Amino acid sequence: MIDGPGTPNEAFYSGESMLGAFVPGETLFLAETAFETLRKGDVVAIFDRTPYCVHRIVEKNADYAVTMGDNNARPDELKLTSASRFRLVTDARGLDGSVRKVSSGNAGMEQFRRQQRRRNLKRFLSTLIRPFRPLGFLRIPAKTETKYRDGTVQWSCGRIPVAARTAGGKLKYLHWSKRLFFRIPEHGNEKP
Repeated sequence: MIDGPGTPNEAFYSGESMLGAFVPGETLFLAETAFETLRKGDVVAIFDRTPYCVHRIVEKNADYAVTMGDNNARPDELKLTSASRFRLVTDARGLDGSVRKVSSGNAGMEQFRRQQRRRNLKRFLSTLIRPFRPLGFLRIPAKTETKYRDGTVQWSCGRIPVAARTAGGKLKYLHWSKRLFFRIPEHGNEKP
């Protein structure tokens, strides 16, 4: 997803569908291009959908292209055609100000496949861990709580950072193994 184009040539990335390729808050540089020049693996900003989105082309023929987020399980329902309003994503400026080229073509498809393998591995590992969740009381409680100005809360056990909860309420363990050994204390109705 992108937060509406600041100018026709730039957009700010937000969301999770292209995490790994982009980080929320990065500036994406867009270029006009003809539909015929697009290839599998290219990343496009699509303005026909609300909210606007940035997804990768995973299939293309002369009539349409199928797009999909690198972290999504299924391709987008709406197909990209020559009549669609879109722009090619060429570069991304990171939060540190550095500018990098966006992987496209064969390199883009390899990045897509790598991200899909990671997503599938995480799903597989979560199915392995699920039966052991009732034994959560055996995990070590992370008691040290640090609050940041942006509303993020981070829990640690001793000097080991374990997990963080964003201002929006989303809990994220800092590494998958930390979910096995540590638990986050409950606050009100919140559960880890």
